[in-house]
Amino acid sequence: MFDSMNDKRKQELCKLLTQNLPTLRTKMGISQNELANRLGYSRQTISAIESMKRDMKWNAFSAIILFFSKDKEVKRIMLVMNILDKDVSETLNIDLNSD
Repeated sequence: MFDSMNDKRKQELCKLLTQNLPTLRTKMGISQNELANRLGYSRQTISAIESMKRDMKWNAFSAIILFFSKDKEVKRIMLVMNILDKDVSETLNIDLNSD
């Protein structure tokens, strides 16, 4: 799918998700280790992103958003936080209307 978001917008989204990642992960009831295992990252990578010692890249953002969007409550929270919006849903092919 054509990606219409510019790099600045992607960086803003990555920063927003980074700031809220511990909250969203906790809401979903998973540890850093479990999230890392599910996404194919190390726990140290997730920890470094959450502690802002490492910048989140767009690939990690996409993987995390796709994983979190499977949980309807976390998906709703991401919508309220503007982490998941129309542009992101179109770019990552996420149905905003499904639960």
